[in-house]
Amino acid sequence: MSQRSMKSLPLLLIGIHREELAFGLAVAEGLDPTQVAVLTIPEGISGQRPQADQQFRYETLHRALYLQLLPHVLDHYQLLIDLHTGFDPLGPSADLICADAALRARLEVAIRDNTGTAKRNIRVISLGTGATSIYARTVIPRQIWGNPAFNYVGMEIYLPEPVEGQEVAQKLARELVGITANCAAIDRHQYSRER
Repeated sequence: MSQRSMKSLPLLLIGIHREELAFGLAVAEGLDPTQVAVLTIPEGISGQRPQADQQFRYETLHRALYLQLLPHVLDHYQLLIDLHTGFDPLGPSADLICADAALRARLEVAIRDNTGTAKRNIRVISLGTGATSIYARTVIPRQIWGNPAFNYVGMEIYLPEPVEGQEVAQKLARELVGITANCAAIDRHQYSRER
């Protein structure tokens, strides 16, 4: 694959948290590799919240793992989609977390206008600032989520408890990967970047 065509692909990151790897692999298996590149972390860190006396170590390892991504992303991809999972007994549902205001606005419109996602509980959340009423903070380094060389979207898919709902959640994740890629592909120079 040429550098030029690779740069136009989104990069889906799976397995940062080892408990989420199986879901990520299932999502990636259903994606067209000519449309989405996948970076698998085979031995990620635990996504379980640590005890108070382990918090510093956990955050340090978390930051270090993310910083190791920079050589894989810089000058290779314009969009990094970081796939995670949580649980929602009424799911599947999702949060898309992004620092770029213009991309968030495009995501909100695309999700609302898509018949498959409009009926789902999907939130688009600002990352890093309290500029909106709903925003997220993260231990992920700003060099990842606020990098001017590429867009970062954290994608949290909330899985329903019954196993049979997993396929619906995987389908939702794939659909959101496609929507996010399409929104990020819109000419970035048309929109101001608010970081």
